[in-house]
Amino acid sequence: MPRIRVRDLHVYYEFAGADTGEPVVLIMGLGGDHQGWLPAQVPSLTAAGYRCLLFDNRDVGRTDASPVPAYTVRTFADDTAGLLQALGIERAHIVGGSMGGLIAQELALSHPELVRSLTLLSTMPCIDALMRAFLAAMDAARERLAPADVFTLGAPWLFTWRFFANPEAVLLARQMSLQNPYPQPLDAWRRQCAASLTHDSRTRLGQIRAPTHVVVGAEDVLTPPHMSRLLAELIPGATLTIIPGGGHGTFIEQAAAQDAAMIGFLRRH
Repeated sequence: MPRIRVRDLHVYYEFAGADTGEPVVLIMGLGGDHQGWLPAQVPSLTAAGYRCLLFDNRDVGRTDASPVPAYTVRTFADDTAGLLQALGIERAHIVGGSMGGLIAQELALSHPELVRSLTLLSTMPCIDALMRAFLAAMDAARERLAPADVFTLGAPWLFTWRFFANPEAVLLARQMSLQNPYPQPLDAWRRQCAASLTHDSRTRLGQIRAPTHVVVGAEDVLTPPHMSRLLAELIPGATLTIIPGGGHGTFIEQAAAQDAAMIGFLRRH
């Protein structure tokens, strides 16, 4: 099991793709681990010649639980920078989804020398009132309900009606959620939530110099397109792509369209 000491914890990581490929670092969102990238993004990126670095953030998957009870998104970014340095990666394309997009923003701001390009998927510059309400509801659900019921409650916020019209896709997403051998404990999820809720990069995004691609589903209700438009407006020279028919889980529901847009941008940079 590949784990490496980074700062105050051991981080789980995997590589996929040829050693000679340009490195692409994939940063997962709240409550998710590296496995979320495996069905679609990793095959797409490796087929395009890239080398993927996948890892579990602190407090999820096979990375250690945080040894400190409170931390910030900057802590996640410093963990990511420490992992790259420990693995000898001098510069990489950075891809972050949802909370991973918050981390990617902080990485580009605090460790710009590591960032060759920046791709922000289904994310925002700060947590708005709607996201706060969703997180509060999910917190109550995780405390009181069985995991299967938590999935049933949360899924309509992640996917569009098109996804639910495909029972096989819903079943697969459900199985991925419920059969994870490393489920995240409630206290760890709460620590990740608390870190996300303090994030606000709006006044600092103008400092980002890496080529940046902001991608969002046209029907995303959790991180709506207007938040991605704001990101693209505040980051100098950023490109904005809106994926038709995509919700917050565009990386699953509209994976082919999202991955094509992502790879097209990477090839230009």
